[in-house]
Amino acid sequence: MFIVFRFVAGAGSWGFLALIPLYVAEISPPKLRGLMVGIGGIGITTGYAIASYMGLAFNLSLEGHDEAQWRGPLGLQCVFPLFMLLILPILPESPRWLLMKGHAEKAREIVMRIHSIPDDPDQEYPRSEFYQMQKQAEHDKKLEPTWLEMFTKPSYRKRTMLGCLFAFLGQSTAVLVINNYGPTLYQALGYDVKDRLILQAGWVTVGLPANALGAFIVDRVGRKPLMTFSLAASCACLIVEAAMIATYASPVPAENPNYAGLKTGVAAFYIFLAVYSVGVDVCGNVYYSEIFPSHVRSKGVALAQTSLALTDLVYLQATTTAFANIGWKFFLVFIIISGLGAPLWYFIAPETKGVPLEEMASIFGETTEVAIYARDVHVDHNTHDLVVDKDDEEGHIARVATEGGAGMKNRVERLHMEDAEKTV
Repeated sequence: MFIVFRFVAGAGSWGFLALIPLYVAEISPPKLRGLMVGIGGIGITTGYAIASYMGLAFNLSLEGHDEAQWRGPLGLQCVFPLFMLLILPILPESPRWLLMKGHAEKAREIVMRIHSIPDDPDQEYPRSEFYQMQKQAEHDKKLEPTWLEMFTKPSYRKRTMLGCLFAFLGQSTAVLVINNYGPTLYQALGYDVKDRLILQAGWVTVGLPANALGAFIVDRVGRKPLMTFSLAASCACLIVEAAMIATYASPVPAENPNYAGLKTGVAAFYIFLAVYSVGVDVCGNVYYSEIFPSHVRSKGVALAQTSLALTDLVYLQATTTAFANIGWKFFLVFIIISGLGAPLWYFIAPETKGVPLEEMASIFGETTEVAIYARDVHVDHNTHDLVVDKDDEEGHIARVATEGGAGMKNRVERLHMEDAEKTV
């Protein structure tokens, strides 16, 4: 039963990893999308850290009680899903999903509620944003949302390949090998059980500030520079790590070990997680969740996460055998892949910073798939109407998209009052 429910827990965890970035990307404004999705990564890293702290705490406080040492941390895992279930009723549905299902009025209310500007009586931003969402959804609903399209339509195939490639490259930095086999690696560096657990807890903790930094700068720096830097820097840390293990820990000498070399090996692990977290860990989920159009976004994210999971599965299954037979040379696999992957990614990946989800097709060469651009929608502050104003083959066109009226601010305030009543 234990093994059976481990499968259930794994399915739930991976479903969470796929759905949360997608959901957050769909409710976030373009200029803050990286931050909002990145905050989810901070939450995941916090979970890793708590798990590591609890493992250390139960090991030290319940020494000699073997069953309690592993049952206690496992039981604590039941607490956090309960918190998630409690907040589900107050979370808004994705307005883009609602539009794809034909619930335009519900979608409009959610956009006006979560993206309203307090000091703008015309509510230009949420009205323009919703109009663009609505027109794009009308267009996307006419398209084929099949799995086959993900591989046969050129622009979808390119997006799928980019998502799956970065998922593969990100896990080819050896991050989960280091995470899952960290204590074994610290043992190879000459540390005892207690020190190995402390070092592992400290290693995971490094990810918290690094993830936060990445989340806060990704919308300024851009996705591609951070992703490329993170892959290259991770590769550099692995080179140092492999050199330290090969020179000073294969095996650790019984007499007069080189402590400076061993500590350098530990430092390389810590710096590795910092540079990995600030780029690969933050930007991966941001990128997967924003490059696909609404009608196939869930499929695209699922394919990227599947690629990530399969890569992890292969590496983790091979790790024990590889370390037993070739030792530090196993790191060469990750050094080569990440070393080649960094420049490759720099040259093939388009930048997506600040691009509305509805306009993402334009950076993949499909300008005709964009129903309307945000730059063409604005509010006439004299009439309070939302106006589409653009130039095309027929010349300059300006038309009223939706009527405004001075009551727009009152409508938004009413929605916020309804939200407050629901919360209470």
